[in-house]
Amino acid sequence: MTGHEIRSKYLEFFASKGHKIVPSDSLVPKDDPTVLFTTAGMQQFKPQFMGRITDYTRATSSQKCLRTDDLTEVGVTDFHHTMFEMLGNFSFGDYFKKEAIAWGWEFLTSVMKIPAEKLWVSVNKDDDEAYNIWLHEIKIPAQRIVKLGDKSNFWPSNARLNGPNGPCGPCSEIFFDWGVDIGCKRTECDPDCSCGRFCEVWNLVFTQYNRKDGGVLEPLPAKNIDTGMGLERLTAVMQGKRNNFESDLFQPIIGAIDKALLGEKVTISLREKRVIADHIRAATIGLADGVPPSNEGRGYVMRRLIVDMTNIMLQAGIKKPLVYTFVSAVVDVMKTPYPELVAKEKDIAVDIRRVEEAVIKLNAEKIPEFMGELERIKNDFDLLGEVMFRYRDSFGLPMNLIQQKVKEKFGEDIFKTADLVCERLMQEQKERSRAGSKMQGDVFLAGDVDIKNFPKTAFLGYDQPSADVSVLAFFVSGNMVAEVKEGQTVSVILDKTPFYPEQGGQVSDFGILRGKTGSVEIHDTQKAGDVIIHRGVVTGTLKTGDFVKASIDGERRIAIMRNHTATHLLQAALRQVLGEHVKQQGSFVDETRLRFDFTHPKAPTKDELQRIEDAVNSFVRRCDSVSKKVMTIEEAKQSGALAFFAEKYGETVRVVSVGEYSKEFCGGTHLDTTGQIGLFKILSEGAVAQGIRRIEAVTGVGALDYVKAKEHQLEKIAVILKSSGDEVVSRVEQQVKKVKDLQKEVGDLNFELIKGTIAQIISGAEKVHDVAYVAHAFVNVDMDTL
Repeated sequence: MTGHEIRSKYLEFFASKGHKIVPSDSLVPKDDPTVLFTTAGMQQFKPQFMGRITDYTRATSSQKCLRTDDLTEVGVTDFHHTMFEMLGNFSFGDYFKKEAIAWGWEFLTSVMKIPAEKLWVSVNKDDDEAYNIWLHEIKIPAQRIVKLGDKSNFWPSNARLNGPNGPCGPCSEIFFDWGVDIGCKRTECDPDCSCGRFCEVWNLVFTQYNRKDGGVLEPLPAKNIDTGMGLERLTAVMQGKRNNFESDLFQPIIGAIDKALLGEKVTISLREKRVIADHIRAATIGLADGVPPSNEGRGYVMRRLIVDMTNIMLQAGIKKPLVYTFVSAVVDVMKTPYPELVAKEKDIAVDIRRVEEAVIKLNAEKIPEFMGELERIKNDFDLLGEVMFRYRDSFGLPMNLIQQKVKEKFGEDIFKTADLVCERLMQEQKERSRAGSKMQGDVFLAGDVDIKNFPKTAFLGYDQPSADVSVLAFFVSGNMVAEVKEGQTVSVILDKTPFYPEQGGQVSDFGILRGKTGSVEIHDTQKAGDVIIHRGVVTGTLKTGDFVKASIDGERRIAIMRNHTATHLLQAALRQVLGEHVKQQGSFVDETRLRFDFTHPKAPTKDELQRIEDAVNSFVRRCDSVSKKVMTIEEAKQSGALAFFAEKYGETVRVVSVGEYSKEFCGGTHLDTTGQIGLFKILSEGAVAQGIRRIEAVTGVGALDYVKAKEHQLEKIAVILKSSGDEVVSRVEQQVKKVKDLQKEVGDLNFELIKGTIAQIISGAEKVHDVAYVAHAFVNVDMDTL
């Protein structure tokens, strides 16, 4: 049975049990600041876990996940991966332990046909309910049911003792037994042993408590189910392979690596092949989901993966880009569940090759530089360790090469001491990476506001700048309060709102909530799940349940809309002038300016930038209507609308269209016609990462102010030169020529003066051991004269 067949059978099985099949979310979680990447199947269902009512209470998915906390284990263990797929089934206040356990057992034994005697289970030591279901209803022998503590069988791990506060609960894991001949071979060996005999394939989490301060566990009114099973592990088990890399999900990729190495007449270790197979899969999916390689955040992770693969090739003696050629093998393996990879294959390969070329060049430059640093270090072990860490972490030199050079230079004893310092710094960096990769704190908190049990906030702001609304809750310093008073900074949840929350690169609206006894001046609006949170300062007093008039700052909104609509015109102009390969990589719009990041391999020329600006202003002068329509995502794709793939889109999307030249998925606020932009001016263009360019621009009043400022500068120059504006350029040219002529005269004079002193300087030569030498310092002399 292939990995693709297993994925399909899993989803079909749970669909037959009343679950809605939900497509995988992007690796980049939307509106979730708790993680860099999607790390678990449950993440896209956080609104449902928080009580949001949707059209389903049961869901199943195969979710793309990426974790960075086990990078050093990849290729070493049988089952660690950077990117993996997590099969999951979820219940939001619907079924609970009995069904979750029974269906898990049914899928593995009846659908996958795994012999019952090959499966063991673990339960939390205090979860008698789960234990009895396994023992009496599933009828697993007691000797194959292992009771474990909160570290292994509670989610989050050890939450009762260490937190965080919020939903939590015991879990039950299902293990495949490879047999008594594997591992430690002790008769008492069970799934708690790490010898390798047992492979965990499925984790069933029973979210039944709400943890409070002091470790108090309160039963939740609605209990949830969150399960996760690694597709790669299950595929390996079903194909009789103890190592995931031996399954059909990886073997075609490893085959492509072997073929390329054979052509280059080089070999690498099996572990290194597995590292490349893992990393190229993760990088391909990450780039496809809109994460370009860069030097920070998510992009740093992508770059780090490519750097590590390139270094393996360099150590093998391959001095040219090769890793990028493996992208096609990944696409061939993954295109069945993710057909969008096919259209992006070429762009992904180009991005990876660009990083490879940079790494190869960097190694050629940095290895001699590293050796020079070693020459300057005496016996400062801390400094030596810091240098080792810096050349690994900042420049990406391979660790084994760094260690080899240090040993050769300083010897084994000094190397060991310095390596401990380097290892400590690496561990600190790993902890920082782990902190960014894992969920932080209570995953159901939005800043200081607990949004559980609040309904979806109806957004009115596309059509209404103000509305009469009801206050559902006030929060002060994270605590829900019934009344707010003068001067307090508060967070407010309303039943509906005209305020646009910060999202999709567009800043939030400002404005005011005005009631009979007080008001709140809003200076920030955020969205968490489906709930919109307004933050501001109180004047007077207001109470929960009050009716208020919610009004946005209309002039500011118009300025934001000018810049947002202009970004759409800018992307259309970029694609016209530079080519259809241009794709959005991020944007930012506020009331003063716009910023647009896009893919392009080199800096646009001045002529191209002028043509881009002219094209946008041509669109503005046409006064084309700006259309906004809501349609299904399939209809939007078929219409040719462009999507920004770092965003997560639902089943229906809003499509913003302008004429025949611009059509994009977009939930932001926009003008009615392009003419309302007034004027568009580019301020700057530059690189933000390899293959990623950035344009900053202004529109409307901002663009007029920019033009006026330039005119004012020109007028000041004209006054200084005592010239009219029309003659400024020719007068500047004359002045520049005059200055150059004067400089040449001064240079010639200096030269003659120095020539006259040469004989005197030489006559003062000193002798050392019969060698005559002259040393003289010339003051205020330029290079040409010397």
